[in-house]
Amino acid sequence: MEKKDITIVGKLGEDYNRPYVCKECGGIMIFKGVGEYECEECRYLAYDDYGKARNYIEKNPGATSGEISEKTGVSQKAIRQMLRESRLEIASDSKTFMKCGICGANIRHGTLCEKCAVSYHRNVEEQERAKRALAGYGMDFKKRDDGAMHFIKAEQNK
Repeated sequence: MEKKDITIVGKLGEDYNRPYVCKECGGIMIFKGVGEYECEECRYLAYDDYGKARNYIEKNPGATSGEISEKTGVSQKAIRQMLRESRLEIASDSKTFMKCGICGANIRHGTLCEKCAVSYHRNVEEQERAKRALAGYGMDFKKRDDGAMHFIKAEQNK
């Protein structure tokens, strides 16, 4: 089987370099979990960007994004995206923080602090409830101009 370089773009347009084809034998890589992939032919293990970053952090707690990027080859842009997606978290003893997208508070992962996230989701839920309250049963029913009932005549069913 011919070896191919295949790259799929992640959900937010970010390239996480998922291995689809085995570098060793050209077999198909099967997802095993937590960024790990195994070749179904030769059992070679490979990692996507998340798996590489996560493994490095587990072995080197408190590593900076620059260090992770340098040692694993994962771009700092991809690391920032993983922080925004809450796939990674800034260490609790770090003086580095990200900012909440609403109030500007310091956060360690995601895009919103806990307080703003709760408020935001409550607002979305209230808007959905308001939409559903207006969309009652039969709202799309169209009346006939002559006011007659809508019945099917017996001869139409034959």
